[in-house]
Amino acid sequence: MNCAIVGNFVNYLEIELAPGEEFYGQRGALICCDNGIVKEIGLSGGGGIGRMFGAKISGEALFILRFINQSHQTQKLTLGSRCSITPINIQDESIICHKGVYTASNKLVKVTTKVSLSGMIGGMGLFLQKISGTSTVFLDSIGKPIVKELQVGEVIQVDEDHIIALQGISEDQLEASWSLKNAFGGEGLSVLKIYGPGTVYLSPGALRGKTGAQALNFLDALF
Repeated sequence: MNCAIVGNFVNYLEIELAPGEEFYGQRGALICCDNGIVKEIGLSGGGGIGRMFGAKISGEALFILRFINQSHQTQKLTLGSRCSITPINIQDESIICHKGVYTASNKLVKVTTKVSLSGMIGGMGLFLQKISGTSTVFLDSIGKPIVKELQVGEVIQVDEDHIIALQGISEDQLEASWSLKNAFGGEGLSVLKIYGPGTVYLSPGALRGKTGAQALNFLDALF
């Protein structure tokens, strides 16, 4: 299997599948594929009413597409995202992601909902995505991603709207930093402090509407 991220400003993913190989993508990610590739649809992380509710509130699609090359020659599959694609390799582990960023993976991974009080306080939201398994996972980004490798003792402050994923970082390594100055600066009432060690993947463009701008408009209305 060969995977290549193609493009400059707007990226897309080209996958060459050998006979019998398969690939997984979020519903709506398909741009095109060769005729020898068969598409199947299934639940992305198990079934049940609780699973459906969790998918809805975390911004994740309930269904996932499985692409299988059932021909006798190499076939090409092309998947897209909103702008750029971030590859992250996970080895029998879980990463915590901004809701709705999962695009595709070269193996079936489990995409579930994580309830995060730290995420809610820090502005990422109460319900995040948790991606588990062993695979190369391709996530959505607005622009070429920024990767911060944090060592033990290192701390960064992050606007939560730009967080794509956290790898090797637990919830007790997150801390909300509240300040009215943040709201006037356009970052919302809080920024998220992230303590190392671990890897932080950031999107140059905001992954959702700026909460800071909303807070500033509210303050303008008051005064």
